[in-house]
Amino acid sequence: MACQGLAKGETIHTLKVESESLKAKLEEERAKLHDVELHQVAEKIEALGQFVMKTRRTLKGHGNKVLCMDWCRDKRRIVSSSQDGKVIVWDAYTTNKVIFSICVIHYSRVMFCSAWSYSK
Repeated sequence: MACQGLAKGETIHTLKVESESLKAKLEEERAKLHDVELHQVAEKIEALGQFVMKTRRTLKGHGNKVLCMDWCRDKRRIVSSSQDGKVIVWDAYTTNKVIFSICVIHYSRVMFCSAWSYSK
């Protein structure tokens, strides 16, 4: 850091100078990339119209709130986990459980996510 080996009064001034220098470098790099802020892009996008969703199928099997779900790459299977501690793999076409209770967590305070692993 720039303040090593300096007196107290010099330290604050040196850090301010370093901070301003870093801000200037950041602005310079942002200008090189023609970077914009998210709110600037969002202002140019039209608002979405009324979006209506309807239930196609209901998958029944969890005894508590579903915390997380993920689709498999084949778009046929879904994995879900819930507060009841169960992880279920579903066949999305038939709504059948392919694998039920891969693992059961018996601690109500434990929350976790489920996702597919795409290892080779």
